[in-house]
Amino acid sequence: MNLFKKQVELSFDKSSKIYDNYNALQKEVSEKLLNLFFDLKENKRDDLFLLDLGCGTGETSKKLLEKIKIKKIHMLDISNKMLQVSKKKISHDNIYFYKKDFDNFNDFKKYNIIISNMSVHWSKDFFHLIKKILNSIKKDTIILLSLPNSKSFSDLKQKHRKLLNDFPNISKLEKEFDSKKFYFEHKEIEHYQSFKNILDFFKNLKKTGTHVNSASKTQQKELFKLRVDSDNIIVNFKISYLLFKKIEK
Repeated sequence: MNLFKKQVELSFDKSSKIYDNYNALQKEVSEKLLNLFFDLKENKRDDLFLLDLGCGTGETSKKLLEKIKIKKIHMLDISNKMLQVSKKKISHDNIYFYKKDFDNFNDFKKYNIIISNMSVHWSKDFFHLIKKILNSIKKDTIILLSLPNSKSFSDLKQKHRKLLNDFPNISKLEKEFDSKKFYFEHKEIEHYQSFKNILDFFKNLKKTGTHVNSASKTQQKELFKLRVDSDNIIVNFKISYLLFKKIEK
């Protein structure tokens, strides 16, 4: 495992016990993502084999199970401690948990629904990962993804660019799939969160395991300097909601 992914794993391990107390944005995004699925009327199927990719504490799968029946579920995450939380949260007769980096996972073809809420942007190569998934799945398979895109944190980037993680530019995504083989839908919704100051914002990111860049000593010094900034801030999260459905073999 490379250094970046090890940092991601450790970050989510540390935040696993408190994650659900600070993940209001992730919960809101999860609900909107699942609405894309319900709009397809796919909830009438009785053969759903779900892969929750980067499942975290299992909140998205839990919400899905409250509304529809799923035949089999595989929960996959890089953080073992996150998986331990989701094991306590989700009850199902046919569910399995796997500690694995989704960049190293290849067996996508056996699933007919793949969901990932606010997770796949942690890929070492987001576009390679999406291409790999699309090239693997069978006809009628549905993929639902949500992630912050490159338009997020627009006001903060001028002053704090070095402290912020990079997110994918979704405008490049259309080059990664054949529009004749896939139905594709992209919704972009801007979410806002208010914080009492800039340091409070970064602390919140840390509590939800979503800030890895702070690991370096230089960045820690920059964060330390932010203590003097006491102004309230409003932060924008540009969230991309992506739906793919394979329509041809």
